[in-house]
Amino acid sequence: MAGKLMHPARRALRIALLLASAALAGVLVLETRQIVHAAYVNQQLAAYLAGQLTSAPMSSDARVWIAAAREPERAGQVAPAAALLRRAADASHGQLRQIALYDLGNLYLREALRVRHAGADASALPLLELAKESYRGALLERPDLWDAKFNLELALRVAPDPDPDDTGAPQIMTGERAVTTMRAFTLGLP
Repeated sequence: MAGKLMHPARRALRIALLLASAALAGVLVLETRQIVHAAYVNQQLAAYLAGQLTSAPMSSDARVWIAAAREPERAGQVAPAAALLRRAADASHGQLRQIALYDLGNLYLREALRVRHAGADASALPLLELAKESYRGALLERPDLWDAKFNLELALRVAPDPDPDDTGAPQIMTGERAVTTMRAFTLGLP
């Protein structure tokens, strides 16, 4: 009867080993799931790039949408490429979102410069504004992205943002300036 009772230290060790085994099994299941998903995404992307799929892949992975946007962009189809890149930017975060926004800005900037070169300056302005918005979004994700800074500067040189003083709206007084221009009223001690 004494042989059947387990020592408390051995019981604690056995429980700890069981918990560690269960945790490792859970990690193994998650890793396997990620590997299977990556293989599926790679297969879908390879099929699309090989021309076996006629439309954009129906994946939930933003990397596929970014890669799928390359072909319509090369073919000069701005709207489908922009839709894929916007979808990727909206569905992702961090570095993937920054890449999608940067690529979207490049797409709009190239198209705006092409339209502007063809002589339609008025048609290029909305595209330039969309490019600037995309570059600013990419810079919000990663402020040290020099390529986006350079391209934003290029877009601003082509179509500068309006100066707030040039809009005709009255200037907003800052707190400090408003206090110093007041007459017959002090905010100090009585």
